[in-house]
Amino acid sequence: MLTSDCISRSSTIPRSASVKWFTSDAYRADVPRSDQERRFVRRLLRWGRENRRSFPWRDEVDPFRILVAEILLQRSRGTTVAPVYRELWRRWPDAASLSRARADSIRSVIRPLGLVRRAETLKKVAGEVVTLGGVPTTLQGLLELSGVGRYAASATRAVAFERRQATVDGVTARVYRRYFGLDDTVPASADVDLWTVVETVTPRTGVREWNWSVLDLAATVCLPGRPRCEVCPLASDCRWSVDVRASV
Repeated sequence: MLTSDCISRSSTIPRSASVKWFTSDAYRADVPRSDQERRFVRRLLRWGRENRRSFPWRDEVDPFRILVAEILLQRSRGTTVAPVYRELWRRWPDAASLSRARADSIRSVIRPLGLVRRAETLKKVAGEVVTLGGVPTTLQGLLELSGVGRYAASATRAVAFERRQATVDGVTARVYRRYFGLDDTVPASADVDLWTVVETVTPRTGVREWNWSVLDLAATVCLPGRPRCEVCPLASDCRWSVDVRASV
């Protein structure tokens, strides 16, 4: 059985006090990628195209619907969110109608997800989007919406607007940390080394496809307890997988 004891605790990227929270459109595009980083991107994108999971929000082009999907997916599985997502738009097809809906009615639709307080969040953010005339395209603008945190804002910007935006949470962090041998004891939202890596390797184009590839690998192959290294496209270079093979 593969355990977390096999994970390397040494970071391959030096910690730098100059790395700041990314709430602007500026990116370290001048940072050269190593061969390992290039292989990581190339192999993961190829695998993602061949193994993409199907969810209703992945066929969306409406930024508001994509934003709502990210709010609903917080602490909820995609398979559980899918029927709720469809019913939500059947009842209220746009931001204007959702902003006018009663919170109790929204709660009745999203109840299968738990955390029914998201009903008030959805109603409020819908009203804000109506007032603004659309979903903000900047990271800072998205973060100013009610109930929208760093991951939801980053994912919305990348998926809805195809902007190069580093995006990582506790689930996708597993892929980056294992591959690059990063420390896994720091919460993903506060892990400077992790965000430095993600900001460096995130492709300049096809960001939507990239985010889906990382998510799908984390959900189906790079599992928390028993990762399926034997079918992982990254295993040959993955620090975690190499360490595991060396220990047996």
